[in-house]
Amino acid sequence: MSTHIKQKLVDTSSNSVWFLIWGVASVTFFLKTDFYDPFNSAKLILLLLIDGWIFGHLINSYKENPIKKWSKEFTSTIIVLCFILFLLASTLMTDPFIVGLLGDTQRRNGFFAYFGFCIIYLYAARKINFLNVLRVYKIAILTGLVLSTYGLMQIRGKDFIKWDNPYNAMISTLGNPNFASATLAILSLLALYGIFIKNLPVIYKLLGSIFIIIAIFDIVSSDSRQGLLVILFSLLVYTSLYSYIKNKNVGFFVISISVVSGVLAIAGMLQKGPLASILYKDSVSVRGYYWRAGIEMFKSKPFTGVGVDRYGAYFKEFREVGYPLKYGYEITSSNAHNTFIQLFATAGVFVGTFYLLIIGYVLFSGINLIRKSSLENQKITLGLISAWIGFQAQSLISIDNIGVAVWGWLLGGAILGLSKRNDGNQEEGAFNGPSLKKSKNVEINLFQPTISALVLVPIVIFSSLFYKSESNLFLLKSITIPSSPQNKQPVLDYVNKVVNNPFSDPFYKYRAAYFLLDMGYTDEAYKIVSNLHLYDPKNPDYLKGLAYFDELNKNIPNLISIRTEIAKGDPWNADNYLKLLILYKDSGDLVNATAMKNKILSFAGNTDIAKMASETLG
Repeated sequence: MSTHIKQKLVDTSSNSVWFLIWGVASVTFFLKTDFYDPFNSAKLILLLLIDGWIFGHLINSYKENPIKKWSKEFTSTIIVLCFILFLLASTLMTDPFIVGLLGDTQRRNGFFAYFGFCIIYLYAARKINFLNVLRVYKIAILTGLVLSTYGLMQIRGKDFIKWDNPYNAMISTLGNPNFASATLAILSLLALYGIFIKNLPVIYKLLGSIFIIIAIFDIVSSDSRQGLLVILFSLLVYTSLYSYIKNKNVGFFVISISVVSGVLAIAGMLQKGPLASILYKDSVSVRGYYWRAGIEMFKSKPFTGVGVDRYGAYFKEFREVGYPLKYGYEITSSNAHNTFIQLFATAGVFVGTFYLLIIGYVLFSGINLIRKSSLENQKITLGLISAWIGFQAQSLISIDNIGVAVWGWLLGGAILGLSKRNDGNQEEGAFNGPSLKKSKNVEINLFQPTISALVLVPIVIFSSLFYKSESNLFLLKSITIPSSPQNKQPVLDYVNKVVNNPFSDPFYKYRAAYFLLDMGYTDEAYKIVSNLHLYDPKNPDYLKGLAYFDELNKNIPNLISIRTEIAKGDPWNADNYLKLLILYKDSGDLVNATAMKNKILSFAGNTDIAKMASETLG
């Protein structure tokens, strides 16, 4: 007679997986009300700090369990590493370099952010399996419940933070109704799909149901189409794949309906077809201008792009003439509002291509996993991939906001993690992977904390300096009071702190110069703007700033030179040509004045500016 003792499989990476998923949730939650940019900059700092600790776990996992050559993980890791390396190369060629690292103002989609996303993606692919994947659903539900409740408070005018908010009140912790609605949509979809998962505890299904109701109300109240887009495309994918799994003939029919519905939805958002009255919104339609400008940027510099997250510095140069005529000569955009075009335009063909390969590999792996998995694990995987596709759908018309994108990269990594451990030959929930051991012994591992600490040291130094830049500029807003001369010296002191900080956003230095100007430091302000122009000659803000100072000083020759430079980077700005016309006329140069008039008439003949140009020259 023999006795069989069942040994329970223990997930030795349990704590780090909890840390990973809660870390992602924390990035979405985190904001700093004493920052000049309380949302994006705060989230970038926390993302890097969390990644610093995870990086040690990631390297330790490679040390303990090396990647097998030519495995799925080997392929996916090589693709991500190539993406990071080419992005780093593009960053090194970005001028100015600091913008390539940090990302543009109010965006923060530079190298640091994408490197952080990749660490989350790689560690999720290593450690998430069918034993711990339900944690993604659980934390998504809890996160969504908090975010949606806060959004509901904002809608009802009960926000405990007094935001200077030009948008709809429902911004949650994302800073913008579009980002808030997209995040709530992704999380509510995970809550919805979790209801059909047998092993998800009933309490989470109940909380998820409550969350879904609040989230839908928030999304509709936000007047943002992005959340609706995410939900629509995700549900179309889920129902199509689920129907195909159950019955291929029914599946083909549902897929056909879904494709037609998707096409009609896209047409509706572009003000075409029967759904136009429901889905059209000008802020969605205007993205066509952003996309085409991004495509032209890519064509101009296909290998390196115009510079990582430097779309805003080049938009006026590449925008179509119809954009300024319709929306205004000074209105601009700092992003293509399409993640794929943005990466191709700003970082070049190699970065864009490897990003597409990352997306394609996750999609391929996810569909293959659904095909091979048992019924219950199919539901788990189907929920993840459908929510992930919802995220990708909003990426077609939106910015890679850190608080939203961090969930997309987590879901992509989770799908890959499950695909490496598909249960085709296993019992449901079983897992024979390197992170599980049949042992009760606990070993002390100093390798991981050592690596994490070494990585965290430079991250903490950067975060500290970046933190000071944000908080100092925020403080400058409150103490810059022209009627309080006693504040002159403190303003000068804090401006110097911002200007001399190596990790200050260059635009923050530009903004600080105007605080100086308000307090009467005209020469000091001009020096800062002049230095910024020398540092970044393409930046339209700095050119505009120099023009302002030259107008103050009535320096006509310099002003003509600056406005001529503006025209090179903003060829469809009729207002700038009118000002040049006046400057040439006042200088007695009627030949160039007439040339400016003809330029205005060539593309803006039916505008008030054209009328003023004709009247000015007689």
